[in-house]
Amino acid sequence: MTHITATGIGSGLDANGILEQIVAAERGPTENRLNLKEAKLQAELSAFGSLKGAISSFQSSLSKLKSPTFFNSSNVSVSNTDVLLASTTSIAQPGTYTVEVTSLAQAQTLASVSYTAIDDVVGSGTLSFSFGTTVYDPGTSFIAGDDTYTSFTQNPDLSSQSVTIDSSNNTLSGIRDAVNAAKIGVNASIVDDGSGFRLLFTAQQGLDNSLQISIDEGGAASANIDTSGLSILAFNSSATNIEQTQAAQDAQLTVNGLSITRESNSIVGAVQGVTLNLLKTDVGNPLQVQVINNNISEAQTNITAFVNSYNELSQIMSGFTEYNAESDKAGILLGDSTTRNIMRQIQRELGGVINNGGLFNGLGSIGITTNRNGSLSLNASTLNSALNDDFDSVAQLFYANGSTANSSISYLNASSKTQDGNYRVLINTLATQAQLNAEAVSGPITIDGTNDSFSLVVDGISTSTLNISQAVYSDMALLAQEMQNRINADSALQTASLGVSVAYASGQFQISSATYGGASSVSVFLQNTVLGLTANATEITASDVSGNIGDAAATGSGQTLTGNGDATGLALQISGVNTGNIGSVIYSTGIAGRLDRLLSQFLDSKGQLDNKTSTLESQISNIAQQRIDLTERVNELEARYRKQFTALDVLISQMNTTSSFLQQQLESLPGVVFNKK
Repeated sequence: MTHITATGIGSGLDANGILEQIVAAERGPTENRLNLKEAKLQAELSAFGSLKGAISSFQSSLSKLKSPTFFNSSNVSVSNTDVLLASTTSIAQPGTYTVEVTSLAQAQTLASVSYTAIDDVVGSGTLSFSFGTTVYDPGTSFIAGDDTYTSFTQNPDLSSQSVTIDSSNNTLSGIRDAVNAAKIGVNASIVDDGSGFRLLFTAQQGLDNSLQISIDEGGAASANIDTSGLSILAFNSSATNIEQTQAAQDAQLTVNGLSITRESNSIVGAVQGVTLNLLKTDVGNPLQVQVINNNISEAQTNITAFVNSYNELSQIMSGFTEYNAESDKAGILLGDSTTRNIMRQIQRELGGVINNGGLFNGLGSIGITTNRNGSLSLNASTLNSALNDDFDSVAQLFYANGSTANSSISYLNASSKTQDGNYRVLINTLATQAQLNAEAVSGPITIDGTNDSFSLVVDGISTSTLNISQAVYSDMALLAQEMQNRINADSALQTASLGVSVAYASGQFQISSATYGGASSVSVFLQNTVLGLTANATEITASDVSGNIGDAAATGSGQTLTGNGDATGLALQISGVNTGNIGSVIYSTGIAGRLDRLLSQFLDSKGQLDNKTSTLESQISNIAQQRIDLTERVNELEARYRKQFTALDVLISQMNTTSSFLQQQLESLPGVVFNKK
């Protein structure tokens, strides 16, 4: 504040001191009130920040209770983890299994002859890789040529793949890069074995994933099996110009005495819900794998963490909202309606009844009770007994689930709008798959270079030109399998996760989309007369499932039926062959599910907490503006008073001047004596 120090010269008054006192008297009460109000608002804002953090932590404690995948996790122990490791899913059943690993799966590896440099030119043409089982004896010396290639049996699930080699990639490294870029299930690499660089082709693990390599250099057939040009890489019944350095092999083990064979060292399905990852063989030394399903120990840990996290939230809430009579101090949020509303809603969910058809329908039934101060107590013995008596019922007390007695109804998921309830499922029509019925053809069918190509449009995705292996097909089922393999190996369909099944029935090839409903379609793009894939092929359209979930008509998409009304968002997969009233599904959000929804609402950017903090921040901003307004008002007041004091000072100065003049005049009059006192 700027002061004019000249004020008071004429009057002799301490005008600046008087102004400072006036300004302080005007500013002080209002400024003190604003400071107190801001301090309270800042404390409330901090309290709501702490409250939001505590609610977020409480919500995190629900993560392992609201999901059946986490809640139903199993324990598995392995007596010798140097031989294998094991993991489980929720469908694993308890039991002890004796496992002996006798061989590990390995991939076939083929190695070329040595080259001086990785940029040496090999040759041009087409490399064709077929996958299957090779009967091959490498002999004692590859160089001596005493190997024996007996037979090759095509793997019906894997189509042959081709890679074009031209002048842009006909070197050793170019071929390696071209094969790897094609992503056909063959890994190419170059190894320096000390005498030169060798090109290696490694297949996928497993006996029936061995490689047969055929070469097409565009000339005479004999040029495709000699040892010059690209044919130096041939490996088939006519030429074994590259060396098998490692034979393909399946993994072999026994589980409780039962022989198991797999093409991978990751064994899935041998024991339900258990994956065995083989690390090494240990013949003659079986080990023990023990599965403990319904992991009671982990469930207790997660439920205890939930109770503890709630009690931490309750304690924070109490600290903010309680009045301490001994210290005569009130919590910063005492009387706040938002805080009371949040706690009341959480407590209501904790005390709710869950109608899931199970033995336990509330927290009290599993040993969790509410204390007088609002905190929770957990009786570990009661919880342990409940988990042992009916683990699934305890689990379903917490997480959202739908249960049904009909195997043709599968619960998929629900939404935040789905209401708990028992919903009848009425099916009007079942979902179907689109199908393409080719014109009638009969075998045997000879596939050669003139008729081995066709292409389709599957579910709106066009395949590339598909080439069937050239051969004479007497068995139409085998030709149907070959067509299916070729179609499903198409990269565009694989990228879109689409596929088909092909059957030969009623004298025609029938191609069905793997997709159900309106998104399903199959049509001919590039025709093939010998297969009956012509313009006269019949396209059968697909339909979505239709019906009701509860009292409201549901929305069908493929085999998925999604409810409306109270069942909004309840998604069921409908399979089977029956229509009409096929049963019902009992849906329960579960306590953890309900709380998670509720807490998400509180923590939402438009929820109660953010609305409250936004209001507080707005009020704090308003106080800052009030301070600015106060300063402007005080400055105006000071300016007004200073002007008045200045005018008074001038007036007094003028009056003093006039008094002095009059005194001088009076003193100058003759005979007048002026008494100065």
